[in-house]
Amino acid sequence: MNKPLWIISYDISCPKRLRKMHKYCSKYAWPLQKSVYLFALSRTEREKTCQRLLSMLDQQQDRLLCLPFTLLEGSFHQVPESPLILIHSDPRLTGFVY
Repeated sequence: MNKPLWIISYDISCPKRLRKMHKYCSKYAWPLQKSVYLFALSRTEREKTCQRLLSMLDQQQDRLLCLPFTLLEGSFHQVPESPLILIHSDPRLTGFVY
């Protein structure tokens, strides 16, 4: 069964917290941009991941955004050509994540 996909993005003001967040997200998700990641998470995993990410934040200074990734008709992802190739095995990402 495919796990639901989530786009998780952050804006962190402190370099130390930023590195910690980047390390965690890079370990468990596909990077889309510098602070935007695509996670495949079950409900339990999503709750655990969001709690973990929230614990890394200063809620007065930092921001965290978690959105479900839903493929709607007409959706597309335009990217410039790059030698960087992201390998994935989820067919839902074909045409969206390279």
